[in-house]
Amino acid sequence: MDKYDVLTIVLSFIAIAFSWYANNQAVRANTIAENANRTNIKMFKRQGVIDLHMAWSDIYDIDEDNLITPHIVKAINALSLTASLWNHDVIEKPILYQSYWMPYKKLFDQIDSIDKLVPGKQEKCKDLLSRDIKKAYSGMNNTDLSKVLTTNL
Repeated sequence: MDKYDVLTIVLSFIAIAFSWYANNQAVRANTIAENANRTNIKMFKRQGVIDLHMAWSDIYDIDEDNLITPHIVKAINALSLTASLWNHDVIEKPILYQSYWMPYKKLFDQIDSIDKLVPGKQEKCKDLLSRDIKKAYSGMNNTDLSKVLTTNL
């Protein structure tokens, strides 16, 4: 074995060491990027809460004996926005559930119980509840029911 063979072996070991180090750094960088991505997704999901809060800020109870079209339209829009955020996982579901389930349920139940035409429209109040709104209601209701403790004797 001459000096060139020894030099080649030494350089090969150095190359292997650098490759190992580069691989470790790449794995570390990938882990950091994944963590940053998860954090960005969580931040994005929480930003929609402000828009949702604004949609719910001017919602009135719906009085079956005194139907006011703009109040019904705003109510349906708030239900629809909440449903879209729930159904498409845009905002974290625990935040939606905790902050909006009870008003969502109350408003949904009010509108669903009204079998009268909306003034100036050709639709009944309860017919304005879209499949999207009903799906979100069902999902949130199932979340609510899952919190009920049961025992088997």
